[in-house]
Amino acid sequence: MADPRTTPPQPRNLFKNSQYRWLLAGNTAMFFGFFGTMLLRSLLVWEVTGDEIALAYVNVLAAAGMFATSMVSGVLIDRYERKRFLLLAQVTILCAESMILVLLLLDELSYTALLLNAAASSIAFPFIMPSRTAMLVAAVDRSVLASATAWMSAGVNAGRMISPAAVGIFADIIGFVFCYTAILILHGVSLLCTFGLTRYPAPMTTRQGLLREMLLGFNYIIEHRSLGLCILFGMLPMLIVIPLQQLLVVYVDDIWQSGSSGLGLMMAATGIGGMLGSLSMALVRESLVGPMLLGSVAVGAVLLVFGHVPWFWLAVLAAGIVFAASVLTHTAVQVAVQFLSEDFIRGRVTTITMMSMSVAPMGTLFLAYATQALGAPWAITFSGAALILVSLLFWALLPAFRRIDELCSQGAH
Repeated sequence: MADPRTTPPQPRNLFKNSQYRWLLAGNTAMFFGFFGTMLLRSLLVWEVTGDEIALAYVNVLAAAGMFATSMVSGVLIDRYERKRFLLLAQVTILCAESMILVLLLLDELSYTALLLNAAASSIAFPFIMPSRTAMLVAAVDRSVLASATAWMSAGVNAGRMISPAAVGIFADIIGFVFCYTAILILHGVSLLCTFGLTRYPAPMTTRQGLLREMLLGFNYIIEHRSLGLCILFGMLPMLIVIPLQQLLVVYVDDIWQSGSSGLGLMMAATGIGGMLGSLSMALVRESLVGPMLLGSVAVGAVLLVFGHVPWFWLAVLAAGIVFAASVLTHTAVQVAVQFLSEDFIRGRVTTITMMSMSVAPMGTLFLAYATQALGAPWAITFSGAALILVSLLFWALLPAFRRIDELCSQGAH
């Protein structure tokens, strides 16, 4: 079988695929809303509580909800038609965001309501991305899967780039109600795109008990060591980058004394960097391990100095580089996971990957405590040093990790 990564991308043929267009448009609209919500939720929690730990607890709750739901969502996605779960999850998110908008209009918003909002979204999300991933693999030719994944990731990072900047500006000028209304419209557009998709039934396999099928997913990853190490390595930058993003509202205020507009610009820079990182993945031909390792080490290297940069605009540039490198690693991991997993178990593998990623926001609590104990600059520096060390140890000590490229090129599982 030809190596999909060495086949030249065919973007024109890819965009002639109507199912891929609906998937890309729906995913992009959803993440425009998602990243807008992330910034708004952080701003509202900070405004209501003024406490870094309260902000961290919101993200810990979201991570716990995502982790718990991921335990069963992968099995259900592998058992039943995928579009059904996508629709139900998107409706759940629409309801959760509508609740916040109503409370804002009534001037009754509380920290408890923000916690409930985060919990509802985190329960829905593990059904969305694995469903879309399984549908993507079925909708496009394997030879353009890397390119299709890169463009999907570019749409995500366009949302990360544009949405927070717009929210940061309009929250100051017009207010939170306008911003949440816009977010609801984006989620509505994403829902309409899902209606444009055809049904994607799960592959016909022998069904076992729910718990047994859950354990089968974990056993599959344990038995296929390169796949497991790939997923584990993908967690490394996320354990720092996601908490860093969640605490930007604190760092922008404490280190550079900027307001919500400054936070919006910083998050926009992360989106620009993320888009560049994801699009660069479309140019990768020979290796997936190389981009994974390079991106992770680059994230750590920039974080060594990030918190000590005295000028805000230079820090904005550094944030862009951090997210370009982290998204390059994340996209390479996503592509490798799809190459290394079989269709009958892809939903479970994808949700287990999400479970591993859902642990990352829990690092917000650690980083928040480190920030209080050491100060923001040194907390970030020590995190970067740890990332570099662990990334290099993966490469030096784990031959199964270095074999990922060989297995992908063989189409091995």
